Amino acid sequence: MISALLLAVSILASAVLYLAGLPFFFLFLFIPLIPFLRGRKDEKTCPVCGFRTTDPRIAFCPYDGTPLMGPASP
Repeated sequence: MISALLLAVSILASAVLYLAGLPFFFLFLFIPLIPFLRGRKDEKTCPVCGFRTTDPRIAFCPYDGTPLMGPASP
């Protein structure tokens, strides 16, 4: 869903910049940086198999059932 929204905003912004007479290729250089602007999510890791997730709903490894360790966990 976020990809479709990002595409729509990119096309709209490019059209506006094109109509304003500004070079719009700089927008395409900026798009890959957008995920870095959203902030970092806490990642949990399985100490047994190395499974990683940022989904807060998942508390146990889906492969071996081990409780996941958060970034603050030793």
